[in-house]
Amino acid sequence: MSFSLSFRPPVRLLVDLVLLGLLLVLVENFGRFWGLPTKRGFFCDDESLMYPYHENTVSPTLLHWLGLYLPLIGLIILESFLCYRGDRSHWKFLWPVYNTVRWFLYGYVFNDLIKSIGKHTIGRLRPHFFAVCMPHFQDGGSCSDAAYQGVKKYFTDYDCRPDLSGATEDMIRDVNVSFPSGHSAMSFYGLVFVALHLRHRRWPLPGSLLSPVLQLACVALAWFVALSRVMDYKHHWSDVAAGSLLGAGTAFAVVQAAVLEERQRRCQEAQSLVQGQPSVNAKQEAAVAAAEGAAAKGGQQLAHDLCLVSCQSSN
Repeated sequence: MSFSLSFRPPVRLLVDLVLLGLLLVLVENFGRFWGLPTKRGFFCDDESLMYPYHENTVSPTLLHWLGLYLPLIGLIILESFLCYRGDRSHWKFLWPVYNTVRWFLYGYVFNDLIKSIGKHTIGRLRPHFFAVCMPHFQDGGSCSDAAYQGVKKYFTDYDCRPDLSGATEDMIRDVNVSFPSGHSAMSFYGLVFVALHLRHRRWPLPGSLLSPVLQLACVALAWFVALSRVMDYKHHWSDVAAGSLLGAGTAFAVVQAAVLEERQRRCQEAQSLVQGQPSVNAKQEAAVAAAEGAAAKGGQQLAHDLCLVSCQSSN
């Protein structure tokens, strides 16, 4: 999600808001656009589906606070504090806050969309499938009947009986969306994003162990949320592993993309400043010449050390 840096701020802001709004509507109503998840079958002797139903250790509300609301609020407060100590003379004072929020929300949407596609495509049954669904076949029989004991058959034509299990409509609807774990994906995305952002901003107290300890706390909390899904029999271990990797991988990718775009923006600002001045130092002239040479060769990104040199005047 990148935009031409030549856009005027109001135009870029409008484009961001429209795109993020559309993506948020898509992920929040994914089931309506996609349809019902894949209905997978089962073997009557599949012990991985025979676990009891257990309430959530981490409720959906708590999950949203841990994986979305608190990280977002923390990032806004952190960037606002850092910006307040810097240049407040024009609209660019708000740029780091806005940039961090838009990338975080984009990553959240990306992570949620990929997770939802996996759930609806795979349609994997949860470990508590038998306890919640109590499947019955077209002839009225079930896996508990003697006629089906020891039968090595993959059953796909069945109906859930919530009247026997006492399951709610939500429990029946979610019984076949086990892969990947949404709790794991969301918690790892939000908290790993915060940990990476703290590392990138070198805050607080650069050189001390305070920042690494905060990063460890974020990862440990995300790890606990993921483990709770196996402990509560909501997911198979592989669902949790896939969700955790998805969330952490999305956070790494989004943070890296944001860093590269910000580096490019600063380099372009430095080039504009150099071109508008009658005299510049030798390092800046060399950096601009190298940048123009790279652009002539079709290069899209400046080298890391070159960018650091060319952006000295903007830091």
